[in-house]
Amino acid sequence: MSFFFEKHQLPIDKQTLRDILNKVISPRLKKYGLVWNGNYLWFDQPRDSIRCVFYYTLLKGETGTFTWGVCPDFIPTITASNKLQFHRTDKNVKPLLFDWPNEYANSFSGGNLKNGVTTHWGEKDTERSVKDLMDRYEDKIFNWFKTASSLQGLIQIAESQVEIGKSYNIHYPNPKLVLAFLYSKALQKDKAMQMIEFLNIDQLLKQDLIKRIENQA
Repeated sequence: MSFFFEKHQLPIDKQTLRDILNKVISPRLKKYGLVWNGNYLWFDQPRDSIRCVFYYTLLKGETGTFTWGVCPDFIPTITASNKLQFHRTDKNVKPLLFDWPNEYANSFSGGNLKNGVTTHWGEKDTERSVKDLMDRYEDKIFNWFKTASSLQGLIQIAESQVEIGKSYNIHYPNPKLVLAFLYSKALQKDKAMQMIEFLNIDQLLKQDLIKRIENQA
């Protein structure tokens, strides 16, 4: 994948970018049941309260990358006003437990970003870069989805992210919060409470999370 472009090229506009993403990505994701929402998001319908999600993440410098993950409807995010928000409708689907290309993830600890992002400079180069990144990561993405198809698989992924730390520490929501609700769903309430205690958040909010976990079926 090349990140060098001719000096006369300009960044493509957002609609052209979306058209390219639809052209390159949608047919591949559709094979696995994920449907484009017309913007930068693809997802399927809930199975056991969990959706698979693929998100095209816009970055600085006219670049982008892939985010793939799941959106369980029983896991909340924390809003700016310290409220809990659940993601249960098509309008507020987002990846809650997710991964990035290795190069992009490793760039947060000094790794080389090259080959982990796309370019938006010039229509042909943009399409080529999106295709190249999808070619390289398609198998990994769908193997990830396969692991994430069960509650135990999700717990395995979240436990690994918490243990590894590094770029996972800047994920939103925090993998510890995600793991707490996964443990709770698996009726491992003690482990869930331990994860909540590890979170560096407001105490009142922490108590709210604990109550949610205690009441979760």
